[in-house]
Amino acid sequence: MVRIGFCRVVSQTPPVSVQTKEGKQLSKCYVRLKALGGDSADEFVCAVLGNLAEVKFLSGELVAAVLRFRVYEANGGVYQDVTATDIVKVK
Repeated sequence: MVRIGFCRVVSQTPPVSVQTKEGKQLSKCYVRLKALGGDSADEFVCAVLGNLAEVKFLSGELVAAVLRFRVYEANGGVYQDVTATDIVKVK
């Protein structure tokens, strides 16, 4: 499932370099986003990969984000991944 919407940046981790299955290096960080709509609005902690992980987002900044949701099972548990495939700063 893909969701496109406006959000505010809550926080961002520093980018780190990770190795892909093909042995290449890739930048990765996590961005915490809160959908517009007040205190009870949805929040997402999203993995951000590649060149987009190197972009610095400030806390409180308004962005438009494309989020991809994926659910998988591992070791008897069910987990959800949220990946930001695009984040654009809104002026």
